[in-house]
Amino acid sequence: MSLTKEKFYENKGKGYLVNDIEASYRYKTIYNWFNLKKTSHIYEIGCKYGLLREMIIRENPHAHYKGVDIDNETLKKIKDYDQNNFINHNVNDGLPFDESTADYLVCCEILEHLDNATFFLKEAKRVLKPDGRLIISIPNPYCWSEIFSNYILKDDDQGHIASYTYQNINALLKFSDLKIYDSKGSFCRVPFSKRIIGRSIIFPTNLFFLTRNKLYLIGKRI
Repeated sequence: MSLTKEKFYENKGKGYLVNDIEASYRYKTIYNWFNLKKTSHIYEIGCKYGLLREMIIRENPHAHYKGVDIDNETLKKIKDYDQNNFINHNVNDGLPFDESTADYLVCCEILEHLDNATFFLKEAKRVLKPDGRLIISIPNPYCWSEIFSNYILKDDDQGHIASYTYQNINALLKFSDLKIYDSKGSFCRVPFSKRIIGRSIIFPTNLFFLTRNKLYLIGKRI
């Protein structure tokens, strides 16, 4: 019997960190792109423990947030878990939201896991309001650690089935009638720091070969 995506991420979910420092770095960058109002609707794909929601409600408790994750057991561990705000769903089958309802659609470290990126982006366009924004974070294929892992033929254990350069992302967006409005880096892990001191030393950076992730602010073409 083949391994399903649901089973794979059920097993991965057992090791998710509640205090995810790397996710915090990405969310801080994302939050600077927000212009939230009381009526803003934010949908997050791959929400894990709802860290972004916590950041949002601290600053704007009236904003409307909904999170989606493929692993139901992960969702159940969220503080104040509510099935109306957190949806167990595999987005390879589409997005569980109505047309033109999202001011922001956040998708951190998800695109590289999906079977059909073009389908997902068309779904994102369907869900976004005319002036809505899609925010994605993807692994930087030019990061030193990615290059090194490929050089030594290291097996992937994260479920990544695709890798995206700026050119790939830009081409995909054109097919979906979307475009990039801004892009930033995220952070760098100091090499071998975890092995030496037992934890990864992380610092923010936008440098091409150092940043672990690239973040893109995307909207509909006008």
